[in-house]
Amino acid sequence: MARPIDKKNREEIRDKIMKTARQVFCSKGFINVTMTNLLEAADMSRGGFYFYYKSVEEVFQDTVRNRKKRNFDKIRRSIEHNPDFFELLDYYFKRQKIRLLNMNNSLLRALYEYLFTHTEESDIAFRNEQKDNILKTVHAILLLGIRQKAISSKNMDAVAEHMMYTIEGLNVMALFHGLTEQTIDQQFEILKNMMK
Repeated sequence: MARPIDKKNREEIRDKIMKTARQVFCSKGFINVTMTNLLEAADMSRGGFYFYYKSVEEVFQDTVRNRKKRNFDKIRRSIEHNPDFFELLDYYFKRQKIRLLNMNNSLLRALYEYLFTHTEESDIAFRNEQKDNILKTVHAILLLGIRQKAISSKNMDAVAEHMMYTIEGLNVMALFHGLTEQTIDQQFEILKNMMK
């Protein structure tokens, strides 16, 4: 008789699936991934895997949510320690730059493929959720700057949106290999100057 799986074991198995699924989606995108790819990467039986996920879409959405949650949690934890605003902003831009210059370890291609091929209401809600998570992170950083009186609260929402759309544009350029380190630095410098 198989032993029952407790909550901790379930979380460990789910984490394993997320980790291996991320690797698969980073290397293959979204549209080329099958359940068989995900099963093999996680080294799980079909029945064991289907206990957690019923489709590639479900695995992908959880993989993206897991990544976004971890990224936002890191920023939030940093903010709780009241770091210097400009140091945190530089750290955020540095992490973005590393990601932009290393697209082979990014879910971005898979995310765009998913968003272009999935247009149901639940897919649009998922897309909006991703956008809202980015804005929450940027808002949290900017609010730190306002609290420290490093920047003005004037037009904070517009600045946050501009940051998000600038980074989104850089994402597209990075996917098409049309992005240089110098371009990234210039764009981030423009964003910093907007806050002064």
